Amino acid sequence: MSKSKIGVSFVSLALAAVFCFCVAFPVSAQESTPAPKPRPGDELPAFVLKDYNGKEYALNNLEGKVVVLDFSSQECPYSRGVDPHLAELAKSYEGKDVVFLSIDSHFKTTVEEIKKYAEENKLPFPILKDEGNVYADMVGATRTPEFYVLNKELVLVYHGPFDDRKEPDKKGETEYLRNAIDKTLAGKPVEPSEVKVWGCTIKRAEKKAQ
Repeated sequence: MSKSKIGVSFVSLALAAVFCFCVAFPVSAQESTPAPKPRPGDELPAFVLKDYNGKEYALNNLEGKVVVLDFSSQECPYSRGVDPHLAELAKSYEGKDVVFLSIDSHFKTTVEEIKKYAEENKLPFPILKDEGNVYADMVGATRTPEFYVLNKELVLVYHGPFDDRKEPDKKGETEYLRNAIDKTLAGKPVEPSEVKVWGCTIKRAEKKAQ
């Protein structure tokens, strides 16, 4: 066989192999072009999530309010330690166009358990259940507690921790979250707008094979 025929045959076999691989292992658009994590200045992806009473909350319906999202877990000592301080903070902004929403993405925590925890601790804000940690994945949340503050146009202005505490239930010296809310209400830039988060990792649901 001539070299030219050998070359053509090799190319044909290679193309056939590539075709078979693509058919056997299709690559979805999501896998090939993953959504980037939101940064300050970006709009957060929309969501519609239910609280422990079955009430739906849609992010798009909160335009015109400053929105504070808290990825939380009652299984995490840092998240539990922040909750009474977050409740105190939320009460201090009542009537000031600030909405606090907690989001539980822990794969094992049930709605019934969330309801019991919220009622026992008299939390003044809803806790939404993020089944399968879908929304946590969309925004790249990895810790509890982890905060996202959105301005009245639903643009992200702060991502980080509640404060700079060293122990789960003792307040830190720097109130990052309060600073972000106050600056946003005043129409001023938030500095710092990004702070490294601390706490427990979000215990995620096992993803089913596609």
